Amino acid sequence: MPRKALLGFDRFENVDSALKKLLSSVKLSVGSELVNISEAVGRVAAEDVLAPYDYPPFNRAAVDGFAVRSEDTSGASPSNPVMLRKSSMVIEASEQLAKLPTLKEGEAILAFTGAPLPYGANAVVPVENVVIEKDVVYVLRSVPPLGNVSKAGEDFKKGEILVRAGTKLRPWHIAALAQANIPRVKVFRRFRVGIVSTGSELSEVGSRGYIVDSTSFMASSYVAELGGEPIRLGLVPDDVNTIREAVAKALKVSDVVVVTGGSSVGGKDLVPEAIYGLGDSKLLFHGVNLRPGRTAGAFVVKGKLVLMLSGLPVACLVGLEVFLRPLVKKSLGIPEELRPRVKGVLTRRIANAVGFRSFFRVVVFKGKDGRIYVEPLRLTGSGIVSTLLKGNGVLIISEDVEGFDEGAEVEVELINPLYRERPAFLRWV
Repeated sequence: MPRKALLGFDRFENVDSALKKLLSSVKLSVGSELVNISEAVGRVAAEDVLAPYDYPPFNRAAVDGFAVRSEDTSGASPSNPVMLRKSSMVIEASEQLAKLPTLKEGEAILAFTGAPLPYGANAVVPVENVVIEKDVVYVLRSVPPLGNVSKAGEDFKKGEILVRAGTKLRPWHIAALAQANIPRVKVFRRFRVGIVSTGSELSEVGSRGYIVDSTSFMASSYVAELGGEPIRLGLVPDDVNTIREAVAKALKVSDVVVVTGGSSVGGKDLVPEAIYGLGDSKLLFHGVNLRPGRTAGAFVVKGKLVLMLSGLPVACLVGLEVFLRPLVKKSLGIPEELRPRVKGVLTRRIANAVGFRSFFRVVVFKGKDGRIYVEPLRLTGSGIVSTLLKGNGVLIISEDVEGFDEGAEVEVELINPLYRERPAFLRWV
């Protein structure tokens, strides 16, 4: 049963324990689809993609130049050039292999970049390293075997994995698929996340209300950046039945539901009660040792995850990072990305509530002395959106640490580039 309003939390579950329960209870089963590679960037590969053939399929010229036998250029220099016979043949990149000529000893054949080498050739002398006089090519520099040659299969070999399942496709993956003449690729369907925003005090963006709903837009953008399809179901007042109806609707159209606001134990925090009333619901956890975001909770309803998060944007973002991101990564087989970390000197003391894992927004900058400094932004206030705009790092303090003193060296996870100097806005922090 849901906790009684205004009585607070009996205990806060360990974040790792809560995440373990979530990952063992729910998996996104989104299926897959074939899409054109022109539309595949940002999608996640659903299977390994193998190279259908060697590429390049033959030895080819890597530069515009003359195809030669390497041994015929031995000892060539500007003061002692090697003289070769200039063939009347010219080989283009589109040349058919069946029509390739055979290079004779002491001969040079003009070949453009990408052109297959003529039979008997094993190197290419760049045009800038030759002088041409009528039917004679003077080679000014020797070239080693396979010099300026793109070897058959050096880019990829037949059967080699071009893209592994679970890879988020980037522009270079698309280029490799195109080069392998693979027009379509199987990717996971975009997972759908229904977002329900609760709170009678909230108003839509563009209205005249004082408390504008920013959290659902942040959550929607987060889901989209993660590769999903966000479905905003609008604002819902603080009414148990209305909330229940909105969550039920979200469950029908999405793979995961995120409910923001109403997740605590205050008089108007009605989300847990609303979800309990849906039937076939199982509470995984409610209340975690996470700061900000300690009111987070999770249900499994009819096999789908319903994640309850704070209505305050900073706390909601932390909840999405800690609970939704790992679920997506595990379900789609996406390797965990190690974000860049940097060590710096703390500019002022920062205290932690022992027993809580805290995520502090910080500004990381390079001082005039060349050292890296870490300056905490506002230490409280989960609704202060400006900390998300100004902060370029996150300092995570574990449950068993009381804090760090000024001057301590701390390790920070960078989420944006380092500031080259102390930002002017810190004067007002």
